[in-house]
Amino acid sequence: MRGTGSWAVFGAVLLLVSTAGCGGGSEGTSSNSDRALDRCSLVTPDEAAQWIGAPVTAAPAEGIDGKPDPVTCMYEGSTAMVLVQVYDGEIYFAEPGSASRVGEDVEGLGEDAFIGDGSVRFLQNGWSASVGRIIGLVDDDSLLAMAHLMSSRLP
Repeated sequence: MRGTGSWAVFGAVLLLVSTAGCGGGSEGTSSNSDRALDRCSLVTPDEAAQWIGAPVTAAPAEGIDGKPDPVTCMYEGSTAMVLVQVYDGEIYFAEPGSASRVGEDVEGLGEDAFIGDGSVRFLQNGWSASVGRIIGLVDDDSLLAMAHLMSSRLP
């Protein structure tokens, strides 16, 4: 994470903390725990750049242990940063009616989806996914477009 390393770590921790209270119906269990997925393959840097408004690099975010976090992809540009997280299973996802579900429901995205507080979260085929604004002026329509693209590429 060049240039904004401390902001990137702060942003990743902030988004992880903001989703920590969003336990779903499966309470962190997964029926497909062995599925592999390159999170950075769901949206290319060129595709992300059109929504971020500047060229971007894409790499797994740095975890708290200093190693790349395999469930993430950080899209970092000169004007903004967006974090993608995809978990295998219905974890960190707030069910309808939950106090953790802040925002509006989104129709036509996965099996269940909502947008709020600078992020889009959705469930699809046993995956729990989110795309969130860390810094910069990436609007909700852009986050939704990234989420729809991610959704089209999830197995």
